[in-house]
Amino acid sequence: MRYNSETQNLGFCEKNPDLTTEYPLEAEISLPDYCPEIKRILRCNVRTDILSVQNISGRVNVQGNADITVIYIGDNDKISAYQQVTPIQKTFDSDKIEDGSSVVSKIITDYVNCRAVNPRRLDVKAMMTVIIRSYSRRDEKLLTGLSDCGIRTLCDEYHFSDLKCIKEKAFNLTEVLELPSDKPVIGRVINSCANIIVSEKKIINNKMLVKGDCYLKIHYLSENDSTVECAEHSIPISQIIEADGITEDCNTLLNLNVTACESVSKVDSSGEMKLIDINVRVSANIFAFINTKVSLISDAYSTQYNSRNSYKSIELISENTDFDTSFTNKIVLESIGVSIEQICSVWCSDVKSDYILKNGKCCLVGTYQVTVIFKDAEKQFGIISKPVDFELAVDLKNPSERINCYYSLQITGSACSLSGESKIELKTEFRANGKVLSEKIVKYLCDTELSEISSDKRKNCALTIYFCDKNEKVWNIAKKYKTTVDAILSENNLDSDIIKEKKTLLIPGV
Repeated sequence: MRYNSETQNLGFCEKNPDLTTEYPLEAEISLPDYCPEIKRILRCNVRTDILSVQNISGRVNVQGNADITVIYIGDNDKISAYQQVTPIQKTFDSDKIEDGSSVVSKIITDYVNCRAVNPRRLDVKAMMTVIIRSYSRRDEKLLTGLSDCGIRTLCDEYHFSDLKCIKEKAFNLTEVLELPSDKPVIGRVINSCANIIVSEKKIINNKMLVKGDCYLKIHYLSENDSTVECAEHSIPISQIIEADGITEDCNTLLNLNVTACESVSKVDSSGEMKLIDINVRVSANIFAFINTKVSLISDAYSTQYNSRNSYKSIELISENTDFDTSFTNKIVLESIGVSIEQICSVWCSDVKSDYILKNGKCCLVGTYQVTVIFKDAEKQFGIISKPVDFELAVDLKNPSERINCYYSLQITGSACSLSGESKIELKTEFRANGKVLSEKIVKYLCDTELSEISSDKRKNCALTIYFCDKNEKVWNIAKKYKTTVDAILSENNLDSDIIKEKKTLLIPGV
C-alpha cells in the first residue's frame, strides 16, 4: 500500500577504531671529533616529529623523524650532548578511512636503551608506538513521519548535535630566534617543546579565521661553561582554514596540536652560535555541530490495514558540556637517591591521555614523562626521568551513561623546587579544551509494510467492551483494536493516555 513518509538527514561523527603498531628503532651513533669522549651517560631521549600524514583512499602514510639526543658527562667532566636524526616512515591500510576523513597521527616513545660501545660510539635501541586516529562524517536518513492509509504514529523527540563539518589542516610556523645579549652562546640544543593558545576564531563564508600564539621553550647547553639554559619565544599564528558546511550558527570545536618542533642552532653575523632556526608543524582539527531536534517514530500501526514494522538502533549524540580550562598537576619526587643542591632545568614530554566516565564526570586521565637536570652536592650533573600520572575531572551539565569527548590537552609550563635534600616538588601546568557529547542508543521505526486485513477479521462493530488493567497504555489498546487514541479518550471521558485503575472501556470502531 502506498503511504507518505517524511525523512530527515542528519550528520553523525564516526570515530574509527585507532590503528596502532609498534615501531622498533635501532641506531649507531659515532661522536664527531669536536665532541668530548663519553665518561658517563646521563640520559638518552628519543623525541619524535611528525612531518606529514597523507591519506589516499584509506592508505595512510606517516613520515617523520626520531630525534635522538644523548646527554652525557664527557672526559672533561663537563655535561655534553649529541643529536642524531633518524627518519621514520609507516604505512597503514584501512577500509574504514575514507577520502576526506580527518586523520591525525601520534608517535609515542615506549622505552629507550642506550649503551656505550666505546668512548666514541653508542648503540641505541628504542621501541615506539605509531597511532592513527581518524574521524569521518556519516550521513543518515531517518524516518520521522508517516501519513495516509489510516496510519497512526507514536513519536519521541530528541536533542541532537548534527555534524556539519570535519576538517583537518596542517601548517608550518618558521622563524629565526636571535638570543639576547645576556644569554650564553649555544653549545648544543637538547630539547624543544611548544604549545599553542588560541586567542580568536571567527567563521566567515565557509572559512574559519584563527589567531593565536605558539609558545616555545628551547633548552640548550652553553658552549663554554656547560650550563643548562632555557630560551623562550613566541610565534604569532594567523590562519584561514577552509571548511565547507561551516556557518556562524555552528557550535565549533577547534584543536591545534603541535606535531613537530625542530630547533637547529646557527651562527649569527659575528660568527657566534646565537641563532636558532625554528620550524613548528601544527595540525588543526575542526568539528562543527548544529544543535537541532529530531522526532523519531517509536511505534506505528494502521486503522485500515495490517502492518509489520521494522526497527533499527542508532546512537544519538547531543551537546552536554564545553570546557576550556587550565589546571596544575603537583607531585613530590621522593627518595631519589642523591643529595640535590641545584635544579638546572626541567621539561615534560610524551603525554599519553584518554577520557573516561567516572563518578558522573568526564575525566581526562593519562601520564607524561618529566625530566629534571640537577647538580648534586659534589657539583656533578645528574638527570631524573620519571612517568607522572594526571587527572582532570570535568563536570557534566546533564547526567549521561555514555559520552564522547573531543579534546585538546597541552602542557603549557613546568617548574620544580627543592623541598628537602632528596625531595623535588614538581608543578606542571596544563591547558585543556574540548566538547563532551552525551550518547544515547535509541530504537526507532525505520520501515513499515501494510497488507489487506483478511475478511474474517473485518468486523464493523460500533463498540467493543474491553476490561483494562491499571497503568495500561491507551496507545496499545488502540493499536490492538485498530482504532485511534483520541476516539478511546473521547468515548470514555479520559484525560490521560495511561489508565490509572482497572476499569471497563468502550472501544469505538473507526
